[in-house]
Amino acid sequence: MKLEQARVIVSHSDHGVALNDQSQPTGLRYKRGLMRPLPGDLVDVDDRGQVTTIHPRHAVFGRGDHKGQFKPTAANVDQLLIVIAPDPAPSLDLLTRYLAMAELKGIKARIVINKADIEAPQKPPFTQLASLERLGYAHHWVSRHDPTSLPPLMAAIRGQISLLAGQTGVGKSSLLNACVPNLDVLTNSLSAATGKGKHTTTTTRLYPLPESGFLADSPGVWEYGLWALDTSELAQAFVEFRPFLGRCRFRDCSHNHEPGCAVTDAVAKGQIEHFRLAAWHRLLKEQARYNRET
Repeated sequence: MKLEQARVIVSHSDHGVALNDQSQPTGLRYKRGLMRPLPGDLVDVDDRGQVTTIHPRHAVFGRGDHKGQFKPTAANVDQLLIVIAPDPAPSLDLLTRYLAMAELKGIKARIVINKADIEAPQKPPFTQLASLERLGYAHHWVSRHDPTSLPPLMAAIRGQISLLAGQTGVGKSSLLNACVPNLDVLTNSLSAATGKGKHTTTTTRLYPLPESGFLADSPGVWEYGLWALDTSELAQAFVEFRPFLGRCRFRDCSHNHEPGCAVTDAVAKGQIEHFRLAAWHRLLKEQARYNRET
């Protein structure tokens, strides 16, 4: 039986669509007993369109469900493009959760400020972008009204699987249209192949970029939740905390109120930004709620 490799670009309960080595779309069927592929998965497909193997994944994007469990939605994601805009006003906690998720899952994160033609208010998170860049989170200002704003972002995502994430209304669709030529044609072909309407927004879809790589579109959300984590796991999501972890007086330090805390001491010395410690405290409160509910 002949097998070919393909990249899953959209996946439903028992079927999906992938692109083969010749960048041609091929319909997929999932057999029972095999884990359901995710968009971004590299799979082996037989001559009947049935997935026989899912190749090992190197990074998985997802979110917490109502039970506090991690729910994967895309595989082999290289970069998370967190889209914010002056309007609607960004959620600081949403941005923090996305950055934390990226760190926990080994995904590079970039912040994309869309609608750059609108003046950004002089308040967080816009006033914090330089500090976040020093932590490794590069940012890009883009606008559909300024064609020169897009090439630097396109260069940064070339050859990779990048996923757009952000709250509803920030302009992810317009950004996707700007980055992916013939988007309507691709969307219609995917809808025809899967039997799902082109306005279905409950699943992640991958779109091939002009040169190489893919851009994934995730459903717009007003809120994004992490999954249940213990304090030591969550602390790893804050890259600037890492040099100080294990140096607190108490082994189970929550970096909140305990004496002899190396993290809060680093904040006092200017080695960690105050706004990041405040973000940590808010995530701790969320985790306490998860633990009560699960």
